[in-house]
Amino acid sequence: MEPKMPTPRTKADASPLEMRALSFEQAKKLHALLTSPINMEPSNNFPALAVCPATLIKVVRQNLLIRGVSLKDVRLNGSAASYCLSEENEELPSIHYNDVDLIFGVSIQTEYDFHLIKEVVLTSLLEFFPKGTVTDRISCCALKETYVRKMVKVSDKRSRWSLISLGDGSNTTIELKFVDLMNRSFEFTVDSFQIVLDSILNFCERESVSMLPEFFPTVQAQSVYGDYSEALYHLNNRLIHTKDPQAIRGGGLLKYCYLLVKGFKPADRETMTHLELYMCSRFFIDFSSLKQQMEKIHKYIYSRFIHNCNWQQCLQFLDILQSVVNKRARCLMDPQRHETMQAIMYMKNYILWLQIPVAYFPQCVNLSLTGVPAGPVPTTTANTSNVVAATSSVHRPNAAATSSTTGFISVNKTVSRPVVRYHSPSLAAVPVPTPVR
Repeated sequence: MEPKMPTPRTKADASPLEMRALSFEQAKKLHALLTSPINMEPSNNFPALAVCPATLIKVVRQNLLIRGVSLKDVRLNGSAASYCLSEENEELPSIHYNDVDLIFGVSIQTEYDFHLIKEVVLTSLLEFFPKGTVTDRISCCALKETYVRKMVKVSDKRSRWSLISLGDGSNTTIELKFVDLMNRSFEFTVDSFQIVLDSILNFCERESVSMLPEFFPTVQAQSVYGDYSEALYHLNNRLIHTKDPQAIRGGGLLKYCYLLVKGFKPADRETMTHLELYMCSRFFIDFSSLKQQMEKIHKYIYSRFIHNCNWQQCLQFLDILQSVVNKRARCLMDPQRHETMQAIMYMKNYILWLQIPVAYFPQCVNLSLTGVPAGPVPTTTANTSNVVAATSSVHRPNAAATSSTTGFISVNKTVSRPVVRYHSPSLAAVPVPTPVR
C-alpha cells in the first residue's frame, strides 16, 4: 500500500509545537514500556536491581517535591518515544530502542540545584534494593560508582540541563535528563518526538484497571522538530531528515550512519548529501583530535553493536562512516582525513579479529588486549566473512593501558596530533594481544 504524503501546510495553520493524542495501540505500547522492569547489573558486590521506569519516575518525582524542586512535567523522548509511536510494517525495518530517555522539566538556577538533583536520583535507587537490605550506610558516591553509567552537566547561556544514565550499557539503560533550558533536543525527525507521561503514570498506579480500546488514558505527544505530521510520516516510512545539523553536538554524523545501517533512507538524497558536509564539519570541530574521534566512535559502536554481538551491522556502520568521511569531510586536510580513514580501517580489522576462531590463534585465549573494552567475546555464530566468533575471554585492561589508548589504537601523547602505532602479526593490520603476566 502506497504511503500517504503529509498534507502541505501554510504558516497560517502550522503550529510549531502542536500536541497529538496517542491511539490505543500507541498507548498500549507505551504502557508496556513503562511497566516492564529493566535489569541493572552492579559492578561490585551490590545487588542487581530490577527497575520499572514508571516506578522510578514516581519515586524521583516524589523526592524532588520533598526537596523543594518544582517539576513541570515528565516526558519520554528519543528512540523509545519513536518506538511507541511507530507503525509496524513487515516490509520496513523495525523500530528498536537502546535507552529509555526521560525528560524532567525542572527549574535549575544555581550549582546547588545540580547537586540536589543528582542526590535525589541516587538515593531514589535505594527504593529498589531487596527488602531487608540495610541502606543507612550506603553513600551516594558508592551508588554512583555502582549503577551510574555516565553523568553530564551543561550550564551556559543557551542550555541548562543535567543527564544521569543508569545501567551498565549491556542492557537497556534509563537516562534521566533534567532540563531547564535546552538549545537542541533532537537530531533527526524520527527521534524528535516527546510524549507527556503524567496521565499514563497515574493510570500505571492503578494495577487493577486494565487498558481497553474503549477505556485508556489520553496521552499527548509532540514533535520538537516542529511539524508533527511530517515527522510521523518520516518515522512510519523510515526516512532520514533533519535541519541545521551544524547545531547538533557531533553533527549527528554517527546517528546518521546508524540509521542507514538500520535500513532508513534519506527523504531527499540531494538535500542529505549537502547536509553531510555540515555533519562532518561539526563532528570534527567537536572531536578535533584523532584520540577524541576514536573514543567517540568506539563508545558508539560498543553500546549499539559490540555488546550484543551484532558484528555484521558494526562493520556496515564503519563502512558507511568511512565512505561519508572520505567524500564529505572537506574541513580536514588530506593528511588528517587519511589518518582518520586509516584509524577507521583498523577498527574494522579489530572487529574481524574478534571473530577469528581460537584454532587460528590458540595463544589468544585468556589474554589482555590493550585498549579493548571489558566484557566476554561472544560464542555465537557471526555472518560476517563466514567467520565464527572466538570463545576466548577479553579482560579489562589496567589503568595505565586504558589512559594511554584511544580504545582501539595506541597513541603517542607527546606530539600535537596522535600518531597511530599498530603492531601486526601475519594477518595484516590485526593488533597483537599482550599476555597477562
